[in-house]
Amino acid sequence: MMPPIVRRCPECGTTGWSRRFAVVAREGSRRLVECPACAHRFEPIDGPLLD
Repeated sequence: MMPPIVRRCPECGTTGWSRRFAVVAREGSRRLVECPACAHRFEPIDGPLLD
């Protein structure tokens, strides 16, 4: 299964390439990414697949 290459912010709905959403925190297997439009931080669904 390939991880998605498009990511969507759950807060504002901004959609973009996953590389535009910078990883801002990493705690073990948990990652938080930040939306480039509204700066909302969230855990992506594809996190465990990339580690």
